[in-house]
Amino acid sequence: MIEFDLTKLEALPKRERAHLVNNLCGLRSANLVGTSDGHNNNLAIFNSVMHLGSNPPLLGIVFRPLTVERHTYNNIKETKYFSVNQIIDTITNNAHQTSAKFENKQSEFESCNIESLHREGCVVPFVKESNIQMLCTYSKEHLLENDCILLTATIERFWVNSASINKSYWLNHEKASSSAIGGLDTYYKVSLIDRYSYAQPNSKPKSILE
Repeated sequence: MIEFDLTKLEALPKRERAHLVNNLCGLRSANLVGTSDGHNNNLAIFNSVMHLGSNPPLLGIVFRPLTVERHTYNNIKETKYFSVNQIIDTITNNAHQTSAKFENKQSEFESCNIESLHREGCVVPFVKESNIQMLCTYSKEHLLENDCILLTATIERFWVNSASINKSYWLNHEKASSSAIGGLDTYYKVSLIDRYSYAQPNSKPKSILE
């Protein structure tokens, strides 16, 4: 094992330090967030979308400090709506490209060769290739100690590819072709290991995989 303390960590070059710390907590979900300012569509990759609750259905998304212009954040604040679109494993290269610093009037859909989908009654675009798509509305935001912002939102509507969900509404991310992100620039395919019954004291794990 290699040990790192804060002194050793701070001695690393900035980029290497960021990659290392970003990878410590393991793999994270890979999503594209779609927004609009009413005239231009915006699309940006996020590895910080997290489940916060099921009733009501809530999620959270972390934004870096607002020291530079954040198109996605600004659009959400203006319209109160955004879409969250799972990144399938065949579009990781194009999805990663959305992290580039495009001008606000440049659509990442067009610039990064990602097909948009417009749903009736929705003011924000979705990613057509995604097998899991969510329409979300702004709820609250929380300033963190490092000046990042945790934005919380309600999931108003969502769509799931029928081949990815079974009769008990269990969602299989392997069948959905979901990808995962390690750190800032590394992508993984999702492979199902098993599914277990609700854990009880003094009982062995039981597979309930169908």
